[in-house]
Formats: sequence, structure tokens, C-alpha cells
Amino acid sequence: MSLPQHTCKSCGNHFEGKYCNQCGEKVFTDHDKSVLHLFEEAFHFITHFEGKFFVTLKAFLSKPGKLSLDYSAGIRKKYFKPVSFFFILVILYLLFPRFEGLNMKLDTYTFPEYGYAGIALPLIKTKMKNKEMTYRQVAEKYDQKSPKISKLGLFLFLPFSALVLFILFYSKKRYFFDHFIAGTEITSFYIFSHFLFLPFCAFLVSKLAPGAIYMFDDGAWTWWVMLGCFALFIFLALNRIYRQAWWLTLLKSALFLFIFTNLIRYVYGLIILLLVMFFV
Repeated sequence: MSLPQHTCKSCGNHFEGKYCNQCGEKVFTDHDKSVLHLFEEAFHFITHFEGKFFVTLKAFLSKPGKLSLDYSAGIRKKYFKPVSFFFILVILYLLFPRFEGLNMKLDTYTFPEYGYAGIALPLIKTKMKNKEMTYRQVAEKYDQKSPKISKLGLFLFLPFSALVLFILFYSKKRYFFDHFIAGTEITSFYIFSHFLFLPFCAFLVSKLAPGAIYMFDDGAWTWWVMLGCFALFIFLALNRIYRQAWWLTLLKSALFLFIFTNLIRYVYGLIILLLVMFFV
């Protein structure tokens, strides 16, 4: 018995069944116009989202590198897309900020020890002259605009991390896509640990033991612990993904950590400075 013939309203293709075999459009029925169907779709979205999200989160935290390894191998149905997962973490970071994170104020860029003063100071002087503003006016405008741009700019870490992994593991002859997914997972843990988990712990301490909040100041031991966790995550992830001798993976993990926390962060900070100053 043949199925009813349909003409796709999106692409004009003739097909049988409930879905267009060319573009995937669903056959529209009277049931799709019912209010009940709206609730059915909402329920499906919530349960589908939660199921995939928590499966992804579990693999992400318990088995570093498994998400990247499975996703690059084509095992994708049960996981959230790595870039989408990263995007959700960034959105949470945007909605619930506590620390400045990588969002530096303009004053910080003028300090010689951060390495930006040689570029920042001429930019500031030019902006003061062209806009007829004082330094403090430029700084206030910069500090107003920089938070959102700096957080959205976190996506710059993905291609930069992928490029470093591509160079470090060139001998593995992997697609750049594989390195990009691995870099996305590592950067996701960085965002999760430093800008979501650590601020959440600081929030709890501020409510339960306010006198101990100093533990979360920049350079305090909690930040070093989190950096150690990040280093361990990198090693475990790279060891699972690239499967090289442990000592070689350890060496490359240390090199990646150094590049990530120094060169990549520096380039990111420079790009954010130039972008925000353009809009000031």
C-alpha cells in the first residue's frame, strides 16, 4: 500500500511519508494548529534539551576528551553539539557575572606589566584628541562597552586553540575540524571552571562565611587550584583524543597550557582592546 503523495511547501519536492526527503520539512496537519500541539512541542524541547545537555555535561566532567572523540567519530545523537554547549556556557557567563574574568578595564591596559601599554596609550590619546574627551571619559565609555564584547569575544579562543592543537599534533594527520572540536571542549572547561564554578563557590562563601571571601581574590590559592584542575583536564583530554605516549602528551599539554594562558589570552585581550576602542 503506497503512502499519500505530498508536495513540500518549502522546496516543492514531491514525496511520500511525513517528512520531505529533500529538505526535511514536516507535513503540516490540522493537529499542528492545535494549542495542545504547542505544549507537546514545548515539552519535547525541554526534555530533549535537558537529556542531551546533562549527558554532555556528564561526559564533559567525568571523561575529558570523550565528547570530542565521540563527536569527531560521528557519535553525535546523544550529545549536545560542542559549539552549542560552549555557547550555553558563555550565555550563563553573560547572565550571571560575578568576576571580571577576562574583561579588563581600560586602566589595566595602561599598566606596563600587562604588555598592552605601548598600544593602548597611543589609542587613548588619539581617542581623547578626536572626541575631545578626557582620559576618565574615555575610560568610563570603554568600561561600559567592554563587558559584553569581551564575553562574546571568548569565541576567539576556539580557532586559536584549534590552531595550536593542529600544530602540536600535526603528525596525527587529523582534520582541522577534529582539532577545533577538541579546542572547543578545552575552552569550555576553562569557562566553566574559572567563570562559572569558581564564582558560584565565591557566592556561597560570601553568604555562609563572608570573612573568607579573600580566598577568591586574584592570585589567591583558589585560582591556582583551578589552574591545576585546568592543566589536569587538558592532559586527560589530549591523552584520550590523540593517544600518544603519556610523557609526550604531558609535554604537549604543558606547552598548550602555557600558550593558552599567555599568548592566546594576550592576543584575545589585544583584539578586545581594538574592538572596544573602535566603538568608544
